[in-house]
Amino acid sequence: MKILGVNNIPLALALKKLLECEKKGLVVKGLAKRTMELAEALKKCEKPEKLYEELIKLGLSDLTTSMVVDIAPRSADEVRILLNFESSSNIDNLLPQIVELVSTYCYKSS
Repeated sequence: MKILGVNNIPLALALKKLLECEKKGLVVKGLAKRTMELAEALKKCEKPEKLYEELIKLGLSDLTTSMVVDIAPRSADEVRILLNFESSSNIDNLLPQIVELVSTYCYKSS
């Protein structure tokens, strides 16, 4: 496998890409294999791709978006901690939207 670029993406999306590589017959080993194992163990969202897309639409950076998808915070206070990398002054207005999106895509009510 050859590294073609570097982006901040959630573990769930990395898992999806690595599984696609395996389906194509590529051997996934070493760090990539450990990443797959970690991503599978820590997966919290049912629809991480959708959550990622929605958070990016809100104007969050890919780093912050990846952290939110990986951690799946349940409260505004938990989200606020992850928004330290954002420079927007509109962050407090986004908190309820982010919590709602995470709730929608990660924590389905049973």
